[in-house]
Amino acid sequence: MHEKIKKLSSLIDKLIEQNFKLKTENKSLKNRVEQQERRIDSLEKENQSLTLKNSKTYE
Repeated sequence: MHEKIKKLSSLIDKLIEQNFKLKTENKSLKNRVEQQERRIDSLEKENQSLTLKNSKTYE
């Protein structure tokens, strides 16, 4: 019985560690996605501005 408790305890520790790693990875990926979204927004605004300047040049 003592051996089963030891194995279960070890398994729980591994699951806790895996859970922490997954949460950390998830947070990191969310941050990267948010960073990319901000970059896309910035580039879209820049593109719109350049398009407007370009269209005014041809008027």
